[in-house]
Amino acid sequence: MGVFNLFKAVAGKKMDTAKETFTKGNKEPVDTQLPLQIHLGSSLALDTTPFLIHGEAITQPRPGAESVVVGYGRIDLDGSVAHRFYLESTDDPEAKSMLQMVEGDGIEECRLFACLGEVYPESEEEWAFWIGDEDGYIGLPAFEDKKGNLYDRAWGDGEGRMDPNEFSETLFLDRFGDKTVSLDHAAMLYGRWIDEASEMAEYILVSREENTDGSALVRISTGIDVIPESISVKY
Repeated sequence: MGVFNLFKAVAGKKMDTAKETFTKGNKEPVDTQLPLQIHLGSSLALDTTPFLIHGEAITQPRPGAESVVVGYGRIDLDGSVAHRFYLESTDDPEAKSMLQMVEGDGIEECRLFACLGEVYPESEEEWAFWIGDEDGYIGLPAFEDKKGNLYDRAWGDGEGRMDPNEFSETLFLDRFGDKTVSLDHAAMLYGRWIDEASEMAEYILVSREENTDGSALVRISTGIDVIPESISVKY
């Protein structure tokens, strides 16, 4: 089950593949001290200038005028935290994206991702194609998308394959942390220059995501850097 389907399930649909964790009696919201004071239910206006300047050179679709935060994910890293805000466009509920902010001494990284596709391997051979120890695609020095764009590996140096970065993400399905889902990731980030002169880059994030119930998929997302100050947060 994809991340956004988890949020839909909590909104009233049957959650048949997600394992929920209930923390009774916790009434303190978990989203009160997040970057830019974003919280579940916030309405965000994202800067579309990069899409106007670079047009179709950017793989992901241009975001709508406003997007609503329908889910929040937290990843604890060494000395920093990655905050993931899952967004739905108010213009088109099917237009979904994920705003990731890495916070250490301030906001160290801010990127907007959109899902290019999800793959559901059904056999050991299909899984080995993605995460095999010797030649799994996730971790190779380069990644090629369906348009033929080539992205170089952004995490780690060296010419050969590297093991994917492994980390766990806690998805908060409500503001009070009563319902959470844990996702285990094995991921690699790739990047290419859209315009090297203006340092406009585009990224591909490839991740095996495994739910606590054992279900798993491979998610391929495309992203660009975003200036935090360009994001307008509405309440």
